[in-house]
Amino acid sequence: MGLSKVIGFAAVVAALAFAAAGGSPAAAGSAKTCSAGYVHANLSWGQKCLKVGQYCKIKGDREYHRYHFHCHTGRLSRSAAGGNSTGSGCQPGYSPCLPRVADLNCADIPASKKPIRVTGSDPYRLDGDGDGYGCEP
Repeated sequence: MGLSKVIGFAAVVAALAFAAAGGSPAAAGSAKTCSAGYVHANLSWGQKCLKVGQYCKIKGDREYHRYHFHCHTGRLSRSAAGGNSTGSGCQPGYSPCLPRVADLNCADIPASKKPIRVTGSDPYRLDGDGDGYGCEP
């Protein structure tokens, strides 16, 4: 076996090992370590440490589901903020369901859910003109 064949064989073995490690330099090294209270996630855009309340990619909601999180408003939650559910994860007085968070602005709510019907108190102050609808175009 000639030297060029040995080098070629070694290159193939190295490429296979690289692919088995995940195909990226970060994957070939050690995995990202998350602090206590965070969940490690391997998302299509990279490894992340997830925790409720963090900013998230709404378009990546399905990927967050693998780790038991939701991203319907731009912030991670453990309960879905979609549909017209009135579960414990929903702030009363709004339809569709909005998550219970410290503060929520119209910019945090996906366009597909707007306008928001305000049926009771308005702790997020979404209905500025008092007509019963918030986040109107």
